[in-house]
Amino acid sequence: MAELQPFSIETTTVGLMIYNPTAETFDMQYAGVSLTMEPGAKCLYEIACAKHLLNAFGQRGLTSLTYGCDEEKVKKEAIQRNHDFKKKQVVEYNQRNEMRKQTGMGYLPPTPHVKKYAIELGLELLEPYAVRDEERAGITATKQENLELKAEMAELREMMKTLMSGKQTQKTQKEPEDKDTSDVKKNSTIKC
Repeated sequence: MAELQPFSIETTTVGLMIYNPTAETFDMQYAGVSLTMEPGAKCLYEIACAKHLLNAFGQRGLTSLTYGCDEEKVKKEAIQRNHDFKKKQVVEYNQRNEMRKQTGMGYLPPTPHVKKYAIELGLELLEPYAVRDEERAGITATKQENLELKAEMAELREMMKTLMSGKQTQKTQKEPEDKDTSDVKKNSTIKC
């Protein structure tokens, strides 16, 4: 057993039982030695090693078992931590890329773990700055509205031109009459 797990301990020394209740395999390291915990595995490690592993993988669902603890409760809490960790990874990935998009920076592709978490949780990963369907529908509606408004504006321009040209012809016809009346007024003032 010592060759497989170099930091496992003999039952006569003090140690801490580490438990992986999640569906993930944890590939860990301690003091330059790689350790792997399969789903559902329990292993007794020396205290320093166990604390290191718990600090590094506790948020992913790795937990410790103490003598007399309610194993089902501990398992349930660890699985919930694992679920929260996966969700947080996908959400943070999406937020990071959205922020990068807004600042004009390049797209970050998702890691295999993030892809796996997104599929497992049914969450959507942002595409590489592609226009999303909702945005596409909004853009199409806006374009259609713009075309309709342009057509209305063209009609209004034509109506204004027609109206203005009609006023121009009326003014040119009225102007000689105005000149005649002004002459009459001048003549009437002269006579008085």
